Amino acid sequence: MKRSVSALLLVAFAALAVAVPVALAKSDMKIALRPGKAYPQAKGSAQYQAQTSQRELQVEVEHIRSLQGKQVLFYVNGAKIGAARVNSLGKAELSRNTERGQRVPQVKSGTKLMIRTSGAVIVVSGSF
Repeated sequence: MKRSVSALLLVAFAALAVAVPVALAKSDMKIALRPGKAYPQAKGSAQYQAQTSQRELQVEVEHIRSLQGKQVLFYVNGAKIGAARVNSLGKAELSRNTERGQRVPQVKSGTKLMIRTSGAVIVVSGSF
């Protein structure tokens, strides 16, 4: 009887070891961002990850050296989520994580993402 209980417990723990990582990895999406007409050389990407306890969004744009030193604004479904200054290499990045107490919007298939200049000119855009 002891052996069968021990065997059942071992099987149960093994099942949990497999089920827990699967439950934690709820969503992981990555997209390429297309350049706007004013910045045809611009390239960008975005990655969104969601688990039961946290959400994270990372967005970057590069090849926009003409905007060096200026701020670009990051939007998800039309709502501004942050801003970043373009560095000397022509790159800007934004990273948001709920674990750091930052607001991270819910992202699903069809969610739109856009990076614009402070004058509302589209730098790059795309959809998850």
